[in-house]
Amino acid sequence: MEKRVTASLLFLALLASSLFSCASSETTDPAGDTAQTPAATETEEETFSYGDALPEDLDFAGREFRVATYNGGNLTHDGGWYNYIQIDETTGDIVNDAAFDRNLEVEDRLNVAIRCLEVADWNGVLGNLKNTVSAGEDAYEIVLECSQGNYTSLIAANMLYDAATLPYIDFSQPYYTKDALDTFAIDGHHYLFSGTYTYPLYSGVYWLFNKELWADYSLPDPYEIVREGKWTIDTAHSFVKDAYVDVNGDTKQDIGDRYGFSTSYEILQYLYLGMGMHGVIYENDSFTYDYESERAVDVLTKMIDWATTPEAYFNSSDQWGNFFAGNSLMLLYGSSLPKLRDLEFDFGFLPMPKYDESQENYKSYMCGGMVCIPVTISDDAFVGAAIEALFSASERHLVPAYLNKFVDHKILRDEGSVEMYRLLLETASYDLTRYISPNNNVQNLKLILSLLKKKSTDIASEWAKIEQKVKSDFETFYSEYSDSLDG
Repeated sequence: MEKRVTASLLFLALLASSLFSCASSETTDPAGDTAQTPAATETEEETFSYGDALPEDLDFAGREFRVATYNGGNLTHDGGWYNYIQIDETTGDIVNDAAFDRNLEVEDRLNVAIRCLEVADWNGVLGNLKNTVSAGEDAYEIVLECSQGNYTSLIAANMLYDAATLPYIDFSQPYYTKDALDTFAIDGHHYLFSGTYTYPLYSGVYWLFNKELWADYSLPDPYEIVREGKWTIDTAHSFVKDAYVDVNGDTKQDIGDRYGFSTSYEILQYLYLGMGMHGVIYENDSFTYDYESERAVDVLTKMIDWATTPEAYFNSSDQWGNFFAGNSLMLLYGSSLPKLRDLEFDFGFLPMPKYDESQENYKSYMCGGMVCIPVTISDDAFVGAAIEALFSASERHLVPAYLNKFVDHKILRDEGSVEMYRLLLETASYDLTRYISPNNNVQNLKLILSLLKKKSTDIASEWAKIEQKVKSDFETFYSEYSDSLDG
């Protein structure tokens, strides 16, 4: 109790300090002149903006807001993914302490207690959720599964709460990820969403390059190529030509040699999305499949060019090893950002390439950080207010700490990479079948992966083999989902 009171006093002291700082600052007019503005300063001293529209008088009498996740999913541990859900003390770690401040603000503001419940092993949380909902238990308010969960059966059985209908939730706010909301929406219902609250768990596919090798090969400024909209799959491929060197002299292409590019086929498959494709999309009351389009053949052909180039190295068991050892010019990377702190050479950060210059925007595959709400919650106002406050507070506490202090100063090595990382976040693109897919043949781009491993561009034949079953399964899923709503 003493620690809680002390922490609260600390937060109020910091808040007062922040307000005093604002009150004593100068404001700049459009002409560039500075002047004191007493009226504005007086207002800032009297009020504190939380950046959302929650009422000021909410009080939930110390009730626990319970967040379910996987074992080891709360705080840092060796080799794992963690989420900073329940923070009991400051440690000096930038992100930990920002999450502490966020939680403290929300707990004091709403009179709630944030609790983390580690309920199952990795990828087992949704099974636990299904059991608790089936039993009619109000076991927790929100669920944060790992990045590999499949929510299809939960949605079909009406086991998840439509978050958009919760009181106080405002999905138009910037602290919710719009592309995730759009991708996973079904008839305007939002059962899955992400945003600033789960920021450290945002996981994407990033294009890295070894700056030292880049200079050795006298290649042009890649950041400028991106800015000009000319970072295409063909441009990237042109840089790997003649990059192979048999470093160990054994006349075999192996991990000890130097390559123009390295990754695994399991990561290479996401180039399909980077080049503007989607696989399966739900829109206008139906599912559409771009596997049957002519563009799919063209995109896959470019991907097979990468899979067959002699200057590229693919390894599923050690996906990053060759690049981390300094032996690859470029890497398509799909793991956590903190791992990049281990690199002993300068590296740069780029988005995935576009199909060609006519593609309007870069597309950065993103996954992880998805949350859902059990349909068995007993107090929707409490849940809605707590979620809105946590996401809003994360925008002000967690995001600046994670981006400006951790990523910018502890991970990335140059201003160009910082700019590119911001571009990645702005162009985040989610895949429906990562989390919602009743058919395993197309879940998480499995069809594309199978073709890459075969080094085959014959997507038409492979799609024809599974088309009827895929479409039938999606139609059945939607029918079951609709029936569950009516029931």
